[in-house]
Amino acid sequence: MKFEYKILTVSREHMKRESFQTEMLSKFNDYGEDEWELISAEGMNGSSMLWQVGETTEMVFIFKRVKKQHEA
Repeated sequence: MKFEYKILTVSREHMKRESFQTEMLSKFNDYGEDEWELISAEGMNGSSMLWQVGETTEMVFIFKRVKKQHEA
C-alpha cells in the first residue's frame, strides 16, 4: 500500500480572520470527502533577534491518503 501526502500551510494573518474557523472546517471536510486524513498539525514559531521569545507565525497541516491506482 502506498500513500500520498498533502501539506496545507496557514499564515498567522489568515488565522486572525473572523471567518478562519468556518473556512478551515469547510476545507477539512472537502479533504475528508476526497479521502484525505489529517495526520499532523504543527505550529511553526519565529523569534526575534532581540528577544528569545517565539510566537506562532504559521500552522502546517499534513494530510495523507492511500494512493489511488490509475486505471489502464
